[in-house]
Amino acid sequence: MPPAIENPYEERQTLLLERIIKNVDLLNEALMEMNRSFADINNHNQDITIVAEMWNGYHRNVDFNLQNMESNNTASNHHAM
Repeated sequence: MPPAIENPYEERQTLLLERIIKNVDLLNEALMEMNRSFADINNHNQDITIVAEMWNGYHRNVDFNLQNMESNNTASNHHAM
């Protein structure tokens, strides 16, 4: 059986793999922190979303009532003639 041929680059490859693994771990931690930050931002923005939905409902009601007032005024002006 011939002796095993050693890879002259094995040590360098091992060091590079260790660096890659360490950097991927750091990246994963950073992404998890970013996800937590996004969740916090979404929680804070939820109140703003609720107010915006309420405002849109108020705006639709005002528009509806103004249109009805205009229609009623036009109708009553025609009846008054």
